[in-house]
Amino acid sequence: MARFNDWARLSTRSHGMSDGQTPAKTTSIILVDDHQLLTDALTSILQSEPDFRVSAVASSCANARETCARMCADVLLLDVALPDGDGLSLVPEVNQLCPNTYILVLTSFSDEKTLARALETGVNGFVSKERPLSEVITAIRHASEGEIVMPTSLLLGLLGKIPRPKVEPTVPPAHDWLTPREREILTCLSQGLSSAQIAATLSISLQTVRTHIRNLLEKLEVHSRLEAVSFALRQGLIEPPIQRSASRLPPTK
Repeated sequence: MARFNDWARLSTRSHGMSDGQTPAKTTSIILVDDHQLLTDALTSILQSEPDFRVSAVASSCANARETCARMCADVLLLDVALPDGDGLSLVPEVNQLCPNTYILVLTSFSDEKTLARALETGVNGFVSKERPLSEVITAIRHASEGEIVMPTSLLLGLLGKIPRPKVEPTVPPAHDWLTPREREILTCLSQGLSSAQIAATLSISLQTVRTHIRNLLEKLEVHSRLEAVSFALRQGLIEPPIQRSASRLPPTK
């Protein structure tokens, strides 16, 4: 709760862009958390950012469902522990109601069981309750671009625990139509690289990377980059990142 109090004290300060700066776009946000102190503080702080707009605040699973049924936002910041249920149970519903909404889970990085569950649901990343407010703001901006939001070391640790197929399939799976470039980008995503880093690594444009990622999500029928990487590892489409950390990316055919 100490960090929540820190955020509340900061809510009276300005965190906006410098004078004269105009945001390229406005990111709409829905907050789902039952701690009023936290949501009041976050709302005040986020609203002071010229590129943020808090569209709604929900304090329960039921309230969040009602909210997403009548409106969608660019980013949904979701607490796991809600008074009427598990916040992660909302993720599939939000993905169905608002397929273009990016979901950030507000949790503790030490709760590995919750992190592993969230990894499978289609969230875009995690925001630790123990981290400074500036990191929360940065995380929301990254999430609004579809990026994976979590420390690379944590990502590699979670992905390394995903079970691989015990037997190599003798018949190519239905999703074997992924191109070599798409597999290459999946590999980059599993290493925690951002779109810009992938573009630099593969010497292609940022727009090309984003197009490949959009195609990947559609082909794999998943809602986020995290879910795509998790699915790819379970299906044996790519190698676990720990095992190939010292090797170079495979060449593109």
